[in-house]
Amino acid sequence: MLSALLYLKLTSIRNWFRQRLGRLRRPKYLIGAVVGVAYFWAFFFRPMFAPNDPRAVVPAALPPEAQVVLPGLAALILSAVAVLVCWLLPEGRPGLGFSEAEVAFLFPAPVTRRGLIHYRLIGVQLGLLFTALFFTFFSRRWSFLGGNPLIHAAGWWVILATLNLHTTGAGFVIGRLLDRGLTASRRRWSLLAAVGLVVGFNLALIWPVLRAPEAQDFTSLTAVAAYLRPMLEHGVLPWLLLPARLVVTPFLAPDGGAFLRAVGPALLVLALHYGWVLWAETPFEEASLAQAEKRGARLAAFRAGGGAAALRAAPTVRRDPFRLAVGGRPEVAFWWKNLLSTGSYFNLRIFAGCAAVLVAGGLWLDRQPDLLPFRSMVALFAGGFASYVLLLGPSLARQDLRSDLGRVDLLKSYPLRGWQVVLGEMLTPVSILTGLFWLALLAAALTFAPPAKLNLTLGLRLAITASLAVLAPALCALQLLVPNAATLIFPAWAPGPRTRTGGGIDVMGQRLIFVFGQMLVMLLALLPAGLVAAGVFVVVRWIAGPLPAVLLAAPPVLAILLAELTAGLWWLGGRFEKLDLSADLQP
Repeated sequence: MLSALLYLKLTSIRNWFRQRLGRLRRPKYLIGAVVGVAYFWAFFFRPMFAPNDPRAVVPAALPPEAQVVLPGLAALILSAVAVLVCWLLPEGRPGLGFSEAEVAFLFPAPVTRRGLIHYRLIGVQLGLLFTALFFTFFSRRWSFLGGNPLIHAAGWWVILATLNLHTTGAGFVIGRLLDRGLTASRRRWSLLAAVGLVVGFNLALIWPVLRAPEAQDFTSLTAVAAYLRPMLEHGVLPWLLLPARLVVTPFLAPDGGAFLRAVGPALLVLALHYGWVLWAETPFEEASLAQAEKRGARLAAFRAGGGAAALRAAPTVRRDPFRLAVGGRPEVAFWWKNLLSTGSYFNLRIFAGCAAVLVAGGLWLDRQPDLLPFRSMVALFAGGFASYVLLLGPSLARQDLRSDLGRVDLLKSYPLRGWQVVLGEMLTPVSILTGLFWLALLAAALTFAPPAKLNLTLGLRLAITASLAVLAPALCALQLLVPNAATLIFPAWAPGPRTRTGGGIDVMGQRLIFVFGQMLVMLLALLPAGLVAAGVFVVVRWIAGPLPAVLLAAPPVLAILLAELTAGLWWLGGRFEKLDLSADLQP
């Protein structure tokens, strides 16, 4: 029976590949596939097969002290992820994620419960193998860890497979606890209490070697590793982290011999997890059937025009983001509607709470001169996150026309101008990205300690921060014009209810085209504003000094950005009014 189930899984994978290859006959997929293959060849495969360049800079290996600490630190991170994802977040009963077709044909078939588990777990491991290869491509520059791509691919698979099996086993345990009357909230508070007790007990044991960090502890990797090593090697933490340490050690192996010595214990931990899941007595059939029904209902709602949110989760009742008045601007109604489709953590209270924490933390760090290197690290991270929000945030915040493409016929029936619909659809991602940018900007402003030679006074830093905060909404809106324009011009490439095609290298190529086009268009849009800002800054600085120059350079830049945004909304509104989705979706 197991061989028949394995044949079914391999045949499904073969048909999946044939379907992907067959759709390349359509130009919209062929172009994306060519770009995706070119991207992988240029950034991943070509450097692997190219001869070594003597002029290339080879990253230095980790210091010996850091090499000793790294496995324990990686095990701590993996254990924290396992506790959060496997034990703290889940709410419902366990299920093995069978599809509706598998439930319909396999559950009534003469297949044992253990055979069904074998079938599902083997199928998941095959998918994890491709994920491990994908992770290896992106981690290939971690040459300071040693090893080679083959070792890293095998190490990634061991980590992902063990984490997946641990998630399944934890789901079975949670299901048994639910059967005994333990609610999700009680389970979470009990787990947090247990974690707190373990942390407190471990702190009591390592108290003699525990000390507050000092400035010299952040001067180098060796210093950081020397500071962390006593905390990772004393108390009960080494014993608690032993399974996770065994799992991550193959990935960190510097050569083939070390990998062979480490992979045996890691596979033993993997086998123990497999046996745990296989011999668990928790029933999963009803939960798997319920999951398949919910997945089918969400897919049907998606294809009927329910948007991408229908695929992510079942509809839940949540509080209104704000009180919607009976009368007012129609764009606000779009804003209210799209905010309801976002996560519950995107609300004003969460943002205000994060801002309060950042202010308190920044003021505390300002009174700790010994933690200046740590402040610099926080400021660098905050600046990088702010740049990420501006550059790549619009590709992720999709609560606009991209998610409502299937409702175009309904939107066009409203007695509204096209630009009003486009503006209303864009308000939600603009507000989310602006809030995230403001938080990152606040963290950077509170922790940035400029060198004395830059002569950045407090007033000048506040003026720069205020100017960037004022310009942020316009910058985010301009960034969002590009993907929404691409959705209206190339609706066949936009993922939507009528165009849902899943993943694949062709879809990734399409997204790369959009990202590169977005960067090019934004560069051209920011060029006039940048030239005007530079001219105003130079003239005013020569006359009145740097502080007035910064304050007076922001208004003309904002005016230019708003003019470009107005022109873009007007043009997109006209394009929206002329959009015929049935004609534009032809290949």
